[in-house]
Amino acid sequence: MNVSVQTIFWMDAFLYLMLHAAIWYGLARFRSPVVVLWSASGIFSALGLCVLGSRGWLSTEVVVVAGQFLMAAGNWGRQVALRSLNGPASSIWLWSSGGLNIAFLALSFGLYFSGSPESTVILVFYAFYTFNCLEYFFAGQRIALTHDQRGATSVKWAGLILSGTLGIKTLAMLTGLGAQDLYEASWDQALVFIGQFLAIMMLCVGFMQIFVEQDHRSKMATEQQLAREQERAALAFQHSQDLGALLTEREEIIRQLTLSNKSAGMGALVASFAHELNQPLTANMLHAELIQTMLEEAEREQSPLQLDILHKVAFAIVHDTQRAADIIRKLRNLFRMSKGEYTVLKLDDLVQEVLDLVQSKMKDADIGGRTELDPSLRLHGDATQLQQVILNLLNNAIDALAESGRPQLELCIRSKASGQHLELEVEDNGQGIAPDRADDVFSLFKSSKSQGMGVGLWLSRSIVEMHGGRLTFQSEPGRRTVFTLRLPLLSDA
Repeated sequence: MNVSVQTIFWMDAFLYLMLHAAIWYGLARFRSPVVVLWSASGIFSALGLCVLGSRGWLSTEVVVVAGQFLMAAGNWGRQVALRSLNGPASSIWLWSSGGLNIAFLALSFGLYFSGSPESTVILVFYAFYTFNCLEYFFAGQRIALTHDQRGATSVKWAGLILSGTLGIKTLAMLTGLGAQDLYEASWDQALVFIGQFLAIMMLCVGFMQIFVEQDHRSKMATEQQLAREQERAALAFQHSQDLGALLTEREEIIRQLTLSNKSAGMGALVASFAHELNQPLTANMLHAELIQTMLEEAEREQSPLQLDILHKVAFAIVHDTQRAADIIRKLRNLFRMSKGEYTVLKLDDLVQEVLDLVQSKMKDADIGGRTELDPSLRLHGDATQLQQVILNLLNNAIDALAESGRPQLELCIRSKASGQHLELEVEDNGQGIAPDRADDVFSLFKSSKSQGMGVGLWLSRSIVEMHGGRLTFQSEPGRRTVFTLRLPLLSDA
């Protein structure tokens, strides 16, 4: 038994243990499974060398079986770690490489337990690793494509040194120029140990360089991604501010257009309003003149006042004054500037107030009216804007009926609940909308009326969409047109 060669086995094992333990400790902060695998594989190899250098203290069977198994496991683990630097190793490579290692161990154990000479087992051992360690060279070539060149070069040279020294050892045994015993001191044994010392240091240094460089790249990529995300966030914030400003401007434009459209739409109702106001004002004038006459007669003839008649006349004056005030109130509400304030509204109240304002125009055009309103329907919205929508729909229907020339004109207004929404339908039995004009009904600045601005229906649809609803129409040319206003229904809850 040559103690010096066994000592070299132990020194080699110590080198494996120190290098891989240093990697484990130095790279522990990364918490990487690849680092753990590399370090654990080195420890397996160190234990394998300890076992191979312990013949005499351990039985030969233990040295052959345990030593070769630990060496194979450590070497394969390092190769898997290198393959896993760019992500998990492919299953095909894992199965093929693992299968080759299992086949090698099965052959070695079979030769030993079948009684083959020890030199044959050693020759198979060195021959297998001569070719197996070329994996380090090819791994270095692959790593050089995407990682640090120095680390990849170190791994490639380590693979060449391992395969070269083990190949020389194999040839020396085949030709009888080298040692046939595991512990025999000879030049080829020295060459193998020198190659082991150099290669394992180069492998560990190369692995550390590659891993640290990969982590640096990952951090740089993360920082760049973070910078891009911050830039996107800043742009998104700027865009949101710009969009908010645009939406505010849009709402202001719609409010201004609402007022302008009201003024234009009410032009046709001015005569009707004058007539409506003239009636109570004329009645008040007559009643006031009557009171004046009765007072003069009573003063002239020194007769008592007819109090019952005066009470009736005063009551009529109050009633007519309230009627005039009610008309003025409705006009003022319709013409007030919307502030975009949303409140709880009753649909039938909105419709009835607008309907009262167009009654005179309907009478002048001899248009019959029919309402089917559900008094329980409520919604959340801007009363002024929604009244403008209803006024536009009624005015358009009245104008369409007036131009139709039909003997019996009828305007029907219906409301109903439909699921989570309410629907208001304005139907007229006029001439309908021609198919070639259907696409332009809601277009801005397009109108079929000679005095129209083409704003009313576009503005109405914009207001309805701002309230989360839809404004649509169906028309049967020559028979009827139905505009449907659909808005979210406010439930009792």
